[in-house]
Amino acid sequence: MIALAPSLVTALLLCASSVVARADPHTARRVAVYCASATAVLSIGLPLIPAVTSFALRWPPGLTVVVLPDGTARNVLVTTCAAGLLVVAMSPLASHPPATLARILRILAVSTGYLAVRHAVPAAVLWALSAWLVWSELRERDEGDGLHRLFAAYHLPSVLLFGAGTALTAIGAPTVGAVAMALGVLIRFAALPVHGWYPRFVERAPLGLVVAFGAVPIGMLTHLDSLTAWLPAPPAHGLALIGGLTAVVAALFGVVQNAPRRALAYLRMSQMGLIVFGVGGESPISVSGAVLTWQVSVLALSGFTMTLAALEARRGPLTLATPGGNLTHTPQLAGAFLLCGLATVGFPLSGGFAGEHLLVHGSVARFPLFWIALTVAVGINGMTVMRCFFALFGGSRTHHGERDLLPVEAYALTLVVGALLIGGVLPGVH
Repeated sequence: MIALAPSLVTALLLCASSVVARADPHTARRVAVYCASATAVLSIGLPLIPAVTSFALRWPPGLTVVVLPDGTARNVLVTTCAAGLLVVAMSPLASHPPATLARILRILAVSTGYLAVRHAVPAAVLWALSAWLVWSELRERDEGDGLHRLFAAYHLPSVLLFGAGTALTAIGAPTVGAVAMALGVLIRFAALPVHGWYPRFVERAPLGLVVAFGAVPIGMLTHLDSLTAWLPAPPAHGLALIGGLTAVVAALFGVVQNAPRRALAYLRMSQMGLIVFGVGGESPISVSGAVLTWQVSVLALSGFTMTLAALEARRGPLTLATPGGNLTHTPQLAGAFLLCGLATVGFPLSGGFAGEHLLVHGSVARFPLFWIALTVAVGINGMTVMRCFFALFGGSRTHHGERDLLPVEAYALTLVVGALLIGGVLPGVH
């Protein structure tokens, strides 16, 4: 199946990346924001047109062409475009030069490319391409810490496993193929014990790149049915247990960090662990919770991460060991940071609440003791968010001159925070 709207969005992102790569920093930001805004408008507006949603062309024989993908993939397109707008609008110019912004747009194009063509072979190619784009950025930024080599040491096996799984499925060994693909996904999701690359990646890489790379696997939602259908029960249960263990351990590590970026890394790991747990839980309720949590996390974690990037650009290196900052002088930035953080951990009346409720509820029957650990992990993640908020915004009466949100930052955050709040009050809109 080929979907025209995601194909158009992918083409726009790729064209914009070519322009951005050759522009000066301010022009690059402006072009990237215009492009991301156009993709967001397309992804939100097209589903509102009945003629568009009902269009389907079955020609040539064996190929179906539609304007919009069906089911979950339609929401994934909106989520990816909204996250892309947030990234390009809030990426600090000092740490995100035009070449980096161009790569971010290409990584986002990879994510929407999953939705354009529903086939396993392009999915494997895009999986490899996204890892290569990030690796090439890290290699160009090499500061002698070997981050690009560490990244390659983990993601080359991930790409090979995912590709091998795709090939095995195609030649008639779907069970073995599903297991290989699941192992590749675990590496990308930084699940225990293959998480060693992730804390350093979040700590050293541009945060816009971190968000864009984290948004890529959401395109795998369109292939989730084939992955879970062929995964045998024992490996699926093992997948769930690994995800649950990652969620709990990462939450415990995150709450004691003094570096905001490392706390962010473990928070993101814990959320990804919850998603892996839901996918492997086999219960329709837990899988639904994982899908919803996945979509909300892309938006909420993107907002939380990019507000941290904006604050870092204003103040320089940050620490949680010594409280600092004054929220009365940056109320919009502080409010966006808190709301996105609370939505990430499933605070009531936020978009993440319904998803994490389904995750926990779906695990009660199959994992009667583990749901308690999941609840504890969610609670500890909430503690991490509040600790970061009070340490970064509530520790000083003095003002060091940092500005509140710029108009372009406020524009992107308003859309994302509004979507998270509406999704919490009216969860059916997801």
